[in-house]
Amino acid sequence: MIRSLFAKLLLSHVAIILVSMLTLGLLMSYLVRDHVIENKRRDLLAKGKAAVDMLTPTLAKGQKPPDRWIDRMGDMAGGDIWLMDKNGKVLAGQPPKGWRGKRLGNLSELWDKADWLDLDSNGSQKILKPWRNGDPAIVAALPLPPRESDPPAALFLYSPLKGVTRTTQALGNLLLYSLAASAFAAMIVGLLTARSLTRPLRDISQAAAAFAAGNYASRTTATRSDEIGELGRTFNTMAAELAQLEQKRREFLSDVSHEIKTPVASIQALAETMLDGLVTTEKQRERYLTGIVAESNRIGRLVGDLLDLSQLEAGEIPLAAQPIRLTEFITEHTSALTPFLELKKLTVETNIPDTLPPVLADPDRLDQVLTNLLTNAIRHAVPGSAISLSARTFQQQVAIDISNTGQGIEPEHLPYIWQRFYRVDKSRSRGDGGTGLGLAITHKLVIAMGGTVGATSTPGQTTTFTFTLPVKSD
Repeated sequence: MIRSLFAKLLLSHVAIILVSMLTLGLLMSYLVRDHVIENKRRDLLAKGKAAVDMLTPTLAKGQKPPDRWIDRMGDMAGGDIWLMDKNGKVLAGQPPKGWRGKRLGNLSELWDKADWLDLDSNGSQKILKPWRNGDPAIVAALPLPPRESDPPAALFLYSPLKGVTRTTQALGNLLLYSLAASAFAAMIVGLLTARSLTRPLRDISQAAAAFAAGNYASRTTATRSDEIGELGRTFNTMAAELAQLEQKRREFLSDVSHEIKTPVASIQALAETMLDGLVTTEKQRERYLTGIVAESNRIGRLVGDLLDLSQLEAGEIPLAAQPIRLTEFITEHTSALTPFLELKKLTVETNIPDTLPPVLADPDRLDQVLTNLLTNAIRHAVPGSAISLSARTFQQQVAIDISNTGQGIEPEHLPYIWQRFYRVDKSRSRGDGGTGLGLAITHKLVIAMGGTVGATSTPGQTTTFTFTLPVKSD
């Protein structure tokens, strides 16, 4: 069984060319032979009819035409001519060699043999199909004028097909040479064509195998401007995206390991200190246990955020959108954050017009978005400053702005703050309680609810996070 695509393409190419050439050659051979024979038949009939017209006066007088007349007529017709009656008696001339002395049977039997006789359209002329006695030949029989006392007779013309045979043989030889030349040309063209098709496919296959083996930099060079090149470019694009995903996966695992390692190490250190008996007072014991609980809660929040983010990326978090009045919703939400505001002596300035139309959002997820953005603003605000929270209509949506005064974010960091575990200040730890996933979750939740989210910042001054939500239509 042929398994190689190269071999299949090569053999199919050669086979198609050879079959086409063979079919064309056989058809040409048949058409040439048939054309020559048909012309020969017509020529014999025309010359035979002329001979009958010339012999009719002589035969009408009851005279036998001289053999020299018959020979000359045969020379003119390019064959042998003889006269024969219905009983097979030769009246004049001589049949060709091989027929002499041979009883041919009566003429009526010859005329009745439909398997080797063709009846002409006028119903009087007979043409015998090629007869093989050595070389093939054409025989034409034309009836002579009837005589009162003699049996019916006919004039026979015999013409060999040596020229047709030679032409056919020459055409056959030419066909064989053409087939040999075509086979050689088909092999060369098929080899080049198959190689041009299979070489880029082999390159793509090797690049894919290397990529599957872990070489994420593997790319194919088969990027020419055709369907195979399009496949190569698609593979390169896919490989680049998969390599990027793999890089992000590794970074994510590294970040998760780092984020979990810190609280786990802290819990271990606190627990070992207590087990070693170094905690001697109740106050110390309470402080150590409080630290263990805080670090445990931090791990719990990290795991919860990872779960939320994973479900959001998989589209598995159901959202129950309903009309929400932002005035009451935001007022209630900011009240719950009062203890955190008081720790840093922060105030909240709200500007929520009562005329704002209701928005369509999931209450629980909107609460999560506001919590993430407000706690982020509180965490990075300068103590004693104010956090601004306002809302406005914006292109059939409501835009909510949350601003704080603090260190700010450099412009080069703004596009990346929505990524998981991204830190603007690499030296800062998560000791303030953040998991590094809040903004990533916020971004995906807002998008899932049909809104947009973005941030602007002036370093050392104000940072504003803005998200939009669709307005409930009437």
